Amino acid sequence: MDAARIFLVITLGLATLVCGGCEDTTPDPEARIAVEQAVTTYLHALTEAYSNLSIEPIEDLATGAEVQGVRKMLRGLAGTGDRVEARLRSVEFTRIDIFRVINATVATTEVWDVTQFDAFNGREKGRNPTSIQDSIIQLRLIDGLWKVTGRRVIGQEAGRRWKIDDVKPENPEVQ
Repeated sequence: MDAARIFLVITLGLATLVCGGCEDTTPDPEARIAVEQAVTTYLHALTEAYSNLSIEPIEDLATGAEVQGVRKMLRGLAGTGDRVEARLRSVEFTRIDIFRVINATVATTEVWDVTQFDAFNGREKGRNPTSIQDSIIQLRLIDGLWKVTGRRVIGQEAGRRWKIDDVKPENPEVQ
């Protein structure tokens, strides 16, 4: 997993350097706003997809390959009897590059509040209120709309992960 992340970062870095000599990848303010809005909208739709175990919220915002990747992830969750409810607390755009007017690569730092539930009885299994993820998101301009073609989490850190608060007994012993 770590080797895959390193490979992805090196590949994206080299692609940026190679293409950097070919063209200016800095977006104009209007394009930057459009890409940021597309990414933010997609991330919020992704939270709905995870919460409902349905790809419907992202279908119009992503291309087929990305939709299939999310579908696979949702099937994996359903197969283990899990449902994830996530809330995007914040997103910071650390880098935006636009290539040949129709391709964008975005680096983000996202802060998520994630709760894991049993999909069958709704019981909370764990919570991570400050999951920090560094992601690379690729987009393509299709029919005037930026659509996500891929999203990869390349780094993650958090405080107490998947910790359920101590359960208090219903009838505590009186001392």
